[in-house]
Amino acid sequence: MVARMKRILVNAEAHPDALKILEDNGLEPVYVPESDVEGSLEEARDSVGVVANASLSFDEAFFELASEVKVIGRMGVGYDNVDLEAAGRHGVRVVNTPLSIIEPVAEHTLMLMLALVRRVVVGDREARAAVFRQPSNNPDFELLGKTLGIIGLGRTGLRVARIARLGFEMEIIYHDQRENTEAEEELGARRVELDELLARSDIVTLHVNFSPETEHLIDSVALAKMKRGAYLINVSRGAVVDETALVEVLRSGGIAGAGLDVYEEEPPAADNPLWELPNIIVTPHRAGFSTEGVYGSSMVVEDMVRVLNGEEPRFPVN
Repeated sequence: MVARMKRILVNAEAHPDALKILEDNGLEPVYVPESDVEGSLEEARDSVGVVANASLSFDEAFFELASEVKVIGRMGVGYDNVDLEAAGRHGVRVVNTPLSIIEPVAEHTLMLMLALVRRVVVGDREARAAVFRQPSNNPDFELLGKTLGIIGLGRTGLRVARIARLGFEMEIIYHDQRENTEAEEELGARRVELDELLARSDIVTLHVNFSPETEHLIDSVALAKMKRGAYLINVSRGAVVDETALVEVLRSGGIAGAGLDVYEEEPPAADNPLWELPNIIVTPHRAGFSTEGVYGSSMVVEDMVRVLNGEEPRFPVN
């Protein structure tokens, strides 16, 4: 009797090369779409590992259900949908790909910055309606020489800072628990308290992990401290921003606009008041996606194979 291959639940848009790596190591990848939560949980029962994005909750209930799982491979850098304590109790290793999405997220951030200040979406809509040379489609300020406030100056925040400083000669200020001497020496970045960052920045961009400390970090109080004509960009996690407070400040003109790739509820409800606002640009949680980004994130399977072979992974989370 031929022994059944060990199965890996692929619950994400993994690159074909990643599936081949699994197969070459005697593992059977079984794809279940992220949207099929019930199907994913059913398949997880007989899997030794999961290639995952953010749709499944890897909590105590999951690990009790999927008792054969030995490793969770989280594509990208975020892992707030994984209960690390529960994983540890069940002997499950968690790995991710912290380097793979730096470039696409940084480029997406700059895209939102430019699209907001150049009012690209409004311009596109009005051009299609033959509305030309009207104040409503006039761009806002130039990025050149403006102040960019980065909340969370990790790898991705640093890449954003480099592009902004070297490409647009923006002044870089940042708020982070740790001092980033590399950014300070190379880019002249300055570490400041959150209140000062909010008050001084022409654009504020968020690059923090979700945690109890960062939940609603940007609330009504924080938004009230921002410049009236400033813009907010969130490509981190939706719950870092209090959406109700953001809607109110955007309605009142307290800030000029916002660019969002992440939301408190995903996908947001059809009646979410965000959709009514003309001064936001929204994208469907795809900042980390690019041809190269998907490939790099998919290579989480290499560390999954290492774990299953009893080796130490390159990028362990726990």
